[in-house]
This record gives sequence, C-alpha cells and structure tokens, in this order.
Amino acid sequence: MRRWLPAAVLGLALAGCAQPGTRDGDTAPLPSPSTSSPASAASPSAAASAALPEQTLPPGDGAPHQAENNGWKQRHELTPDEQRTGDALAARIRPKLAALRTAGDFAPASTRDALLGLGLPPDDVQVTEMRTPPGAVFAVHFPDAGCVIGDVRPDRLLVEVTGAGAEFGCLEPYTH
Repeated sequence: MRRWLPAAVLGLALAGCAQPGTRDGDTAPLPSPSTSSPASAASPSAAASAALPEQTLPPGDGAPHQAENNGWKQRHELTPDEQRTGDALAARIRPKLAALRTAGDFAPASTRDALLGLGLPPDDVQVTEMRTPPGAVFAVHFPDAGCVIGDVRPDRLLVEVTGAGAEFGCLEPYTH
C-alpha cells in the first residue's frame, strides 16, 4: 500500500499542472509570450479584449474601504479657465516667496505678509508653520474652487495650482 501512495500523489500533482486548454471544459489556451506579436495585437480578439472593462485588483494591504475613507480628500477638478487663473496667481506669488527664501526668512508671519502684500484678500490667505524642517505652508483660495498651495523652506519653494477640497478647502488638515 505504501508503494503506490507516492506515485499517486505525483500523478495527481502532474495532472493538476496541465496547461490551460488541455483539459475538457477549457475553451482556449492562454497565449504564450512567444505567440504574442504586433500582428496578433491587431486581431479582432485583441480589440475585443481591449474593449472589456478594466478589472480591478484586490486592495492588497490597504483597508477594505480605503477609497471611501479617503473620499474627503478629493479635490475639485479645475476647468481650463480656472487653471489659467491659478497659473497667473502662482506667477505673481512665486517671486515674492522666492525673495523670502533667498533671505532665509521662513516665518509664517513673513509669508502671510508677502501674500497680503500682493493685494490678496485676507480671508483667501492661509499660512501655517511647518513642523519640520522650519518653514511655512501656505494656501491662497481663488474663485471658484481653486487654490495655489505650497511651502517655503530652506531646501525649496513649492508653488502648485490645484482644486479645493469640498470638505477642507485648500489645505488638507494635518493628521498624526
């Protein structure tokens, strides 16, 4: 009885490792890397498979509802007119903050003063202190749902144009 057991296990293992399409019920073998070519990519079956909806992968190590939980972080998508408005504002902001950085002034009060010196409404300007490295994080809200955000710190000046978040405005709240 012990003699046939290893042979049976080996036989079952080999039977389970057959190529797709070689057993009853399989419709077609999977293409091998050697059979895929530009000509086969243009075939009707390739076009049909390209038209299929994209399959999503399992979430992996993320929480099962991570996308839903982070939905509040979604920002307004800017229209071309809003993007132009934001780009023009960013072009005005960058030289003022570059001068602060060159002077080694990373104080939030100085950053706020520089932004207000551009004639921006005080209610549209938000500046907070960076935790590390020393510096200031800023946001300037512009109509209708746009923001110029960034930071001033010793190693860089960042100025970006983006949409506002529906739940938090321009600056995402600091967590942890």
